[in-house]
Amino acid sequence: MKKSFFVSTPIYYPSGNLHIGHAYTTTLADVIARYKKEQGYDVYFLTGSDEHGQKIELKAKEANQTPKDYVNQIVKTFKTLWKNLNINYDKFIRTDDKDHINAVQEAFSLLLKKDLVYLSNYSGKYCLSCEEFLKTDQMDSAFVHNVCFKTAIDFQEETYMLRVSMFRSYLNDLFKTNFLEPESRKNEMLTSFINNELEDLSITRINFSWGIPVLENKKHVIYVWFDALLSYISALGWGNEDNTLLDKFWTNGEVLQLIGKEITRFHSIYWPILLKSINLKTPDKLLSHGWILSKNIKMSKSIGNIVDPLELIDTYGADALRFYIINNLPTNKDGSFSEELFIESFNTNLANNIGNLISRVTNMIIKYFDGILPKVKIEENHLSKLGNKTIKEYEMLMDNYNMSEAVQVVLKLGSECNKFIEDEKPWSLEKENNQDKLTQILLILQKNIIIIIYLLKPILTDSYDKMIDQMGLKNKNINFDSLKEHNFEFDKIILKDVLYKRIK
Repeated sequence: MKKSFFVSTPIYYPSGNLHIGHAYTTTLADVIARYKKEQGYDVYFLTGSDEHGQKIELKAKEANQTPKDYVNQIVKTFKTLWKNLNINYDKFIRTDDKDHINAVQEAFSLLLKKDLVYLSNYSGKYCLSCEEFLKTDQMDSAFVHNVCFKTAIDFQEETYMLRVSMFRSYLNDLFKTNFLEPESRKNEMLTSFINNELEDLSITRINFSWGIPVLENKKHVIYVWFDALLSYISALGWGNEDNTLLDKFWTNGEVLQLIGKEITRFHSIYWPILLKSINLKTPDKLLSHGWILSKNIKMSKSIGNIVDPLELIDTYGADALRFYIINNLPTNKDGSFSEELFIESFNTNLANNIGNLISRVTNMIIKYFDGILPKVKIEENHLSKLGNKTIKEYEMLMDNYNMSEAVQVVLKLGSECNKFIEDEKPWSLEKENNQDKLTQILLILQKNIIIIIYLLKPILTDSYDKMIDQMGLKNKNINFDSLKEHNFEFDKIILKDVLYKRIK
């Protein structure tokens, strides 16, 4: 029986235009999902939209639309981006879906019966933009939130509270595991929240109507974060009759959730509490990636330095953006984006390294052997060994979700192949009529290029088939087993166009 794997992005808030942050997290998830499929897993990849809340209600009013009409048009842009970026998700959940609404109401009622939720009053500073109550160290002296740079408002009203404070010991035990990465994020949550006045959480509102009503008290709607977090399991059937997907992918599968660091508090503190309260396991891994910076400043709609991913795809193609995200934006720290960095990365890695390598080797096979190399046993040397070593290192890094490092291991193999060509000088061997050594060198290069192409398959979705075809591989249905065995058959190579032309 195949092993099961569940991966999710955040459920994106449709309050404005698309930005590269949407492309970032979703591409990470898509690449991991594709890799796991290559490893033989049954995979379920979830993304979606978080459609309720006061902010949406106000935005819709400003646009003279109903909240539903307002979010419908933004959801269309999400789906357009996913299609253009070759994102292959299994479900796009919307928190206005009927099954989800039923699940959220059932969860709230269950917690109310368990006395984990109680009616009270709450006051504090509230960031409407982030739909979040703020602690003092999250604001400056003028109450400006240090994430979105919007001024927090005073909040005071009747609300239902979730008994977060009674879970301190549970959270401390959870944070002793490797549940949350990177380590810096774990330390921040422990210091700033869990061991610093861990407060109960307000989980309903009465000052607006665009939300899921509380069955037991219809003047209350459920807080947008309580609503959104439950979408990860309502999408799998929790709260409805059929729990087949929930059992397979959550209860008995490996669960990875990808988030941006600004929403770590909700996913690492309140989400595990909700799961424990309804007797479900926590995710096996919560990977909290950094921000994308532009000139050392966080990209933000309020600052006006956001980048439209659809424009990048239209100009440079989906593979170029997917590659930059995986290679240049490591998950364990903030990454940088500018068009200059983007072009430099493409030219250095895809055009000069991978594209140039494929072009050089195919041209030599065509020129010296009419497009197909004789079948001979490869004599091991440092480059043939490096190919197998690269596969092992790549798998280890991908299994630990270190995608940027995994790609760099593959690029290193490409660089070594290019260096091997310069060192061995196949053109000189051909002039000397040293056919045996020339054949060996080109066979080693051809098979290492197949390794490179296959390991980049989860990223370069538009180019993969073209690269495989250009190398003349007869059976395109390769996997990790055949890759390690170097069990390849080749057809005659026909001269093709350059795959990655330098951007000028």
